[in-house]
Formats: sequence, structure tokens, C-alpha cells
Amino acid sequence: MIHFHQITKTYPDKTLFKGLSLVIRKGTRTGLVGANGSGKTTLLRLIIGEEETDQGEVQVDRKISIGYLPQEITSTSSKTILHEVLDEIPEIGALELQIEDYSKQVAEHPDDHRLLDKLGRLQAEFERLNGWTIESQAKKVLGGLGFSPRQMKTPLEQFSGGWRMRVALAKLLFKQPDILLLDEPTNHLDLTSLIWLETFLKDWTGALLLISHDRTFLDKTINQIFEIHNQSVLTFSGNYSHFIKEKELRNEQQAAAYKNQQKMIAETERFIERFRYKESKASQVQSRVKSLAKLDRISPPEGQQNRISVRIPQPGRSARIVAELHEVKKSYDSLEVFADLDLSLERGQRIGLVGPNGAGKSTLLKMLAGVEPLSGGELKWGDGVQSAYFAQHQFEALPLEQTIFDLLSNEIPKWTTTEVRTYLGSFLFSGDTIDKKIKVLSGGEISRLALAKMLATPAHLILLDEPTNHLDMLSRDVVQDAISSFTGTMVCISHDRHFLNAVTNTIIEVDQGKIQIYLGNYEYYLWRKAQNRVEPAIIGKKNKISTVPKAGVGNYTDRKKQANRLKKIPLLIDKCETAILLQEQILNDPTVVSDYEKIKTAMDQKEYFEEKYLELLEEQEILKKIFA
Repeated sequence: MIHFHQITKTYPDKTLFKGLSLVIRKGTRTGLVGANGSGKTTLLRLIIGEEETDQGEVQVDRKISIGYLPQEITSTSSKTILHEVLDEIPEIGALELQIEDYSKQVAEHPDDHRLLDKLGRLQAEFERLNGWTIESQAKKVLGGLGFSPRQMKTPLEQFSGGWRMRVALAKLLFKQPDILLLDEPTNHLDLTSLIWLETFLKDWTGALLLISHDRTFLDKTINQIFEIHNQSVLTFSGNYSHFIKEKELRNEQQAAAYKNQQKMIAETERFIERFRYKESKASQVQSRVKSLAKLDRISPPEGQQNRISVRIPQPGRSARIVAELHEVKKSYDSLEVFADLDLSLERGQRIGLVGPNGAGKSTLLKMLAGVEPLSGGELKWGDGVQSAYFAQHQFEALPLEQTIFDLLSNEIPKWTTTEVRTYLGSFLFSGDTIDKKIKVLSGGEISRLALAKMLATPAHLILLDEPTNHLDMLSRDVVQDAISSFTGTMVCISHDRHFLNAVTNTIIEVDQGKIQIYLGNYEYYLWRKAQNRVEPAIIGKKNKISTVPKAGVGNYTDRKKQANRLKKIPLLIDKCETAILLQEQILNDPTVVSDYEKIKTAMDQKEYFEEKYLELLEEQEILKKIFA
């Protein structure tokens, strides 16, 4: 479908590709990965013709259609977003106008077979293009990406850049080209829309070439990895997690082969050096010299960066109740977001806020940060509690003319030069990089620097709004490690499920002005939602087995109950095993072989307890992770 033939692409400061040959086949679902600046976006632009090769050729089959989503969209229009999407198939609109015109003519001349025949052909073509359902299809895509029916009738020019990106994505998904080229499509999506897109792409029958730094999203949408490395592309089958394992295995094998070859080379060189001047060994020495010259030397394994130890200053011990919201109300004119909201934040809680777009997650975070005033109720702080807030717009407040080093030196004047360098190094700013002015940094670098600056001053409570947005894989790992090592209380909004799973121990679902609290990480939250029950139950006459106690306001008592629950699960598992054995004894009893009612009851009971046994094992595993 798309062929790269001996491609070379060079810029003044670096060569991205040299002699690259690559094939993108029909129906493949490929994740494109590589270090920042390795050429991922350039590869997509070469395909669509926005970039030209220095040598070689990119051959695209003539009959295929390509849909490309760049990282940023600047275009706008006065059309509603629904019409923006519908216009992606302009022939539908043209046909609709023709059908309307011929319908009027037929009404005036009902016996004109020429007109009737033409109208029939137009209607058949309209039906072939799904013209009767096209508007509902467009609305389905827009709705999946978070647009309300009212927003669909709003002109595109009234939306922010992030929402315009969603419209651009909707247009591509609606048009359904033969291959989708998506450059960081999840950056402007909330978690609900991201999961919808993930589901959509799972059912996608065309080809897909995707750049993303969201590991979970990659795992669920692709079956092949292209890794840009050393001016070429390495191919790995499987999803991103499989790629990581395969890459580690390849590196281990290469390291072993390199080590063995280096040992052989050293021994050969010692032999040459030892016997270089002995005539009796001259032929053997020359033989070894020639063999070394002809040796196909194995490169050392990829220079993976050592695991960076992120050490951030830690806050002192805070009050047990860090902050409390009591009967809080929040509204914007006639729009009520919260009414009588009660919430307690406890020392050590690591909260992830989730919920549909517009549910109030950002509003809740901003109220805690003092950015948004309360419309009613009370926000009460624990004694001496200090908080810090990280949000995307705060980048604008950074002094653009300062260097990275000066920013941290001024922030923490008591730190020595070595301490500043060490701290910045843990956030991937090292060497001459720290002398760069902030104004020349990329969006991801500025995000990382802003977070480093915030964490340099210890706070008991940190409030984070999308801290991993626009970050590459390595930067996300650094930020994740920093937040994981934080000993205070945290509340964050993120659509990165891998990050949420790693750094949270409590999930708060915000929806329709209400909150539901789940005392566990994101994986536990999904499990509880899948169980489709909130109220706990016990083994008894109603054939119920208790699960984790219902989440209240996340206080100490609730967590203690949850710890007790973990201790109790082995006893419940034993009871299930005993119940299963009892039913098996009944089924094996020859005296009941002809008693249909007893056999059916025993089979149902056995199946039930087997199901509960597996649920308890799963619950036990999840709780162990929470309290690990």
C-alpha cells in the first residue's frame, strides 16, 4: 500500500533517515515509537507529501485514501461542527440537491419516464453512500468525542484549539479513509472520549499508523510497532507491552553476544601483542590480525538510559484531615455544577478524578486550588496545610527570558549549584541543556520544567491537571516516579490510565454533580464498575458474597475496614471451597441420581460458588496491590 524505497532525509543539524526501506501493508495497525526528534512526525509528513525526501522515493498506491491528523490545527470556519463533518463527503450534499430538484420536476411531470429513471438512479447512488443515515453517523462520531447535541449546532470558530482538534479527528473517522495517520490523537481528549476512540479503532478495518505516548491506548489499538532507531526503522509484532519485552530480550541477547565477542577480541589482541615479535609465531599472528580485520563486529546494546532516581523534597507531616468541603455549591449563572457537595481529603490519599467531559472534575480541582470561588458552602483547611497547583495555563507564567538553571536557583536560593544540577538532572535537564532559555523549550520540556519547579517547594497537598500531557514515554516515566515518591496528599486529573493506575490509591468519579469514591487505584475502579454493584453483601441465604465495603468519604475508618476485608477474604475463600465440595458430594451421591430438583439445585449452587471463588481471588489480588 505504501512503500519507502531507500529513503534519506537530512536536516542541517541531523540526519533522520538513511537508506530506509519500509512497507506499510493493508489493514496493519502500527504504533510509531522513538525518541523525541527521531523523525516520527516527519515520517507521516513524507507519506502525505508535506515533506520531501533527499534521496529515495515514497510510493503510495493511487487508489488508497489517506486521513492525516497533525498535532495542531489552526484552521476554522463559520460552519457548525456537524456541517463541517458532513462536508467530508461532499457528494452526498450534491446528490441531495439533485434529488430535491428532480423530485420537483417529477411532481410536475409524473409521466416523464426519463425524469423517473434519473431520479431512481440518483436515489440508488444516495443509498449506496448511506445518505439516509449519514447525519446520524456524523452525530454518533461527534457524540463519542464528547460533543453535546447543542454543541453540534455551534460554529467551529467558537471552539478552542483543543475542541477543534476533536472536530478534525471526527471528520477523519467519519470519512473512513483506507489508512489513518494519527499524530498524538489523545492529547486533547478526556478519559471518556479516549476510551470511545479506543473502542472505535478496535473495530477499524482500515490501516492505522499511530503516534502516541499513551501506553494503554497503544496496547489496545495496535498489533505492530515501528521503532525509529539509528536512522532506520525496526519492526516488532504485537502491542506496546510486547514490544517492551521483546526489546529487552533483544538487548539481552545482543549484550551477551557483544560481551562474548569483546572477550574473544581481547584474547586475540593479547595473543598478537605477546607474540608479535616471535618469528616462530609470525604466521599465527598474521592470521589473527587478518581475522580481526575481517570480523563483523557486534555493536554494543542500545545505550538505554540508567533508571533515573527522582528525588523531590518531601513535606512534613500534615494534619490528618488535609481539607474538607462541606455542603459546597458551585454554579455558573443558571448552570449548576455542584449542590451540597461533601468531601474530605486525608493525609496520604492519592486521588484520581474521573468522569465524563463537563462533569465538573476541573471545577472541583480549581475550587481546591482557590482558582474558582465557591458559590456556597465551606472549604476548610487542616492546620498549617500548604497546597500547590499545576495546570497547563501556568506555563505562561514562567519567565521566558530566564534559563532553566536560573529558574530553579531563584526558586530555591539555598540550594547549591550541585544540588540544582542534580535535581534538574532527575527531570532530564542535564549538561548544557540547563543553560537554555525557557522560551526555546518545547511544550513537553516546559511542562516537565513547570512540574519540577512546583515540586521543588514541598507542599502537603498537590493538585495536578493533566501533568503528563504532551510528554514522551521517558518524560512520563520521570513524572510518574516523582509523583509516586511524593509522601503528601495528591489530587489529579489525567487521561493517562497507566499513570493513574501507578500513582493513585483512591478514585473519585464525578458525574452529574455527584461523586462516588472507590478506595483503590484505577484498575480497582474499573473492576468495581464491572461488578455493577456498590452495596456490600455477605455469604448467606441470599447467596451473596461480600465485596469491599461501600466507599464513603475516604476516611481512616473506611481504609481500616478495607484492610480488615483483605484479612477476611481467605476465610471467605475457604467457605467457598467447602460449599463447592458439599455440592460435589451431593452430585456424586447415587441416592439422588434420579432426583432432578436436587441435582439442578446442586449444580446451580456449585456454579455460583465457583464464580464467587474466582471473584474473591481477583479481589484479593487487587487489594494486595493497594496495600503493597
